[in-house]
Amino acid sequence: MLSAIPASPLFDWVAVVSLLAFLAMGVDKMLAVGKRSRVSERTLWLTALLGGVPGIFVGALVFHHKTSKPEFWGPVVVAAIIWAAAAILLTKPHVF
Repeated sequence: MLSAIPASPLFDWVAVVSLLAFLAMGVDKMLAVGKRSRVSERTLWLTALLGGVPGIFVGALVFHHKTSKPEFWGPVVVAAIIWAAAAILLTKPHVF
C-alpha cells in the first residue's frame, strides 16, 4: 500500500509542512479554549501556502477549529488551488 505513495522531495515537503500545519491548528485550538495568546491566522495561512493545506483541513476536522469562520477559508482555498495546479503541472504537463 505504501508503495503507491510517490516518493519525491516535493511529497516529503508537503508531508512535513502538513504535519506542522496540523500541529499549529491543534495548538491554536488549545490556546483558544484556554483564552490565551493565539497562533495568528496569518501563520496558519502561510503554512497552507507553503504546502500545509492537507494539515489545515485535517486539523480543522479533528480539532473542530476554524470551521465556523468563513473568512479564514478563502486564503486556504486559494493555496489549495495553487498546489493542485502545481501537482497537475508536475504530473501532467501537457494539460496546461
